[in-house]
Amino acid sequence: MTRIRRIGAFAAIGALAAAAALTTGAGAAGAQQLSATPAATGSATTTQDELTQLRANQQLLEQRLDQLEQIAQVGPAHPQLPPGTASLAGSFPRSFLIPGTDTSILIGGQVTFDAGYWISGGVSNNDNGVVPSINGIPLLASMTLSSGPGASAAARNRDDNVLLASPYASRLHFETRTPTAFGEADTVIEFDFLGCAASAHSNCSNNLGTTNSIIPRLRLAYATLGPFMAGQNWAVGFDLAAAPETFDTGGFPGGWGPARVPEVTYTMQLPTMVGPATLEVGLVAPESTAVGPFGSNTLASDTASTALGATANLGLNGATTEISLDPLHTTWPDAAAALTFQQPWGHLQFKTVVSDQILDDGMGLDQQFIGYGGGISGNVQPHWLGWEKDNFGFNTLIGNGLGRWAQGGGGGNFFPSLATNYGATPGLLGISVGNPCGYGNVGQLKGCSASNVLATTIPEWGAEVNYQHWWTPTLRSTVDGGILYQDVPTTLVGTAADGGPTGLNKTLVLSHVNLIWSPVPFVNTGFEFLYGHRQTVQNGTGNEYMVDYDFTMKF
Repeated sequence: MTRIRRIGAFAAIGALAAAAALTTGAGAAGAQQLSATPAATGSATTTQDELTQLRANQQLLEQRLDQLEQIAQVGPAHPQLPPGTASLAGSFPRSFLIPGTDTSILIGGQVTFDAGYWISGGVSNNDNGVVPSINGIPLLASMTLSSGPGASAAARNRDDNVLLASPYASRLHFETRTPTAFGEADTVIEFDFLGCAASAHSNCSNNLGTTNSIIPRLRLAYATLGPFMAGQNWAVGFDLAAAPETFDTGGFPGGWGPARVPEVTYTMQLPTMVGPATLEVGLVAPESTAVGPFGSNTLASDTASTALGATANLGLNGATTEISLDPLHTTWPDAAAALTFQQPWGHLQFKTVVSDQILDDGMGLDQQFIGYGGGISGNVQPHWLGWEKDNFGFNTLIGNGLGRWAQGGGGGNFFPSLATNYGATPGLLGISVGNPCGYGNVGQLKGCSASNVLATTIPEWGAEVNYQHWWTPTLRSTVDGGILYQDVPTTLVGTAADGGPTGLNKTLVLSHVNLIWSPVPFVNTGFEFLYGHRQTVQNGTGNEYMVDYDFTMKF
């Protein structure tokens, strides 16, 4: 193809040269005819200028042909390459071109070492079935209580003065981009090493004790074609630009969404009275969640009963009484939307979601509820006192039955959408003595009257603010604080006197303060102090104090 282009180029240049010769001949003839006049000298000068211009045009034509050849190799989306750029340079930063294709690919990631020292509120040992140093929502929401119902002095003492370390936050990232007639086609796939804690079926005992211990976990896996996206990506409305920069990877109270979820989205640009805006709408994989008198569970399919008194509970209970089957059911995807306004001073985002929550035991119980809510988030760069890079961020949310959408990016399922009396002891919480609901006899399933089962969506609200200050071009700090509150009715799930769950959260508070140094642009290292407070529905409380060291090198 290059030879063909060159032949065509030379043909074009030849044509230009012939035109130049004709022009030169005409100019010479004219000069002979006017040789007896004073104008002959001026005509010769004009002819010479035309030849000079033709040579310049020829050089420009050759340069343009070279540029066209480069563009033809990588597709029309590839920018003009500056002199000295390698011919395999891709269409986006740090990418390279796959030979013989229009596809650019990036291979990257990070290696992270994280070491945490819990003054109080930690996890006592590596041999505990969880990745040791993940903080945020997962640890805070399940932290050992120090006072009130459910508190354990012995467990609390063991969770003080704990040092743990892990490379779990290391990541491997692949990304491709290809120009098409429908817009750019992108793919992203990313792994980290949180798989051991993320899977209940993995043996996480002492997960740092062997050389083949930590399990990879799929973090991102999505593809886009123009404005269309499908796969596992950041949830619609999860505002990364408003989130605080912390070493803690466990999310924060007051933030929106369950972080990364399977979804299908469409993004469009909208003109508005205050300037252009971006609207993202999506359908998100559903999840019904509930809490009952014996605890919470998020299974969405029926489960056969085991023997009465079994400890491998698969229903809504977390105690030793086995509910015959899981009544949670999923039918429709969550519908979510986010509208973002980008401004020179920062951005503002409005988000909302509607979710379908179903209780269906297949034996008469069939109740459906709608969870809903929304939030506002954004950031502001004040540009004050000469601090051009300082930044404010904020997140807010409010709703009823939000469940995981009030989770702030934290893993697990700590915030159920529904509260129900399903599985209550006969004679309590509206369950009649002669008609117990949800209990399984040995090897048998037993239903109940639907009129005995009561349920409702759980109201939630939350807020978070953060501020980042740059001390020097390579040294910065972030301070943040967040709160999440959910109002779970004890009339359905029970009080401590009724034998209700003692670990169900009512209020979570979390704050970070850090110092991050980047000696080179692809390295972050430093220290972070974390404070957390937990209060349960039964008014049990616990506090967490922790110091974290982190070293991350990106590639």
